Amino acid sequence: MDAIVYTRNDDEYDLIKTTLENEAGLIDVDRHPLNGHKRFDHGYDVAVVALKGAEGMEVMLEYVSRFPDTNIIWITDDPFFAGIAIRNHIYDFIERPYSKERLKHSIHDVIERCPNRNRWVFRSGYYER
Repeated sequence: MDAIVYTRNDDEYDLIKTTLENEAGLIDVDRHPLNGHKRFDHGYDVAVVALKGAEGMEVMLEYVSRFPDTNIIWITDDPFFAGIAIRNHIYDFIERPYSKERLKHSIHDVIERCPNRNRWVFRSGYYER
């Protein structure tokens, strides 16, 4: 399994990464550098988009259009975007502030939906656990 996290907050990244690792076991977690160039090199099993406002919406919409099989968890400060999330069939929408339990529940449930949940993913291929 693999996942990518989009966030500008180091503490939030650590929380999301640790939760993904604890819930999934075998998972490779990448962090997008957010250096002005968006990277959409391949479809991940899970994409956690923890960006505010239009920036988060832009990343989420790009993933939906390029990689419809990627399970997206969108974390944002603005409840206005919930409707956009629902219309685009993302896996979960989490409004800040959120509890660790809310994040854990969402990640646990999304992992159960991933067909690669029992596989360790390397960039060159898949290896069974």
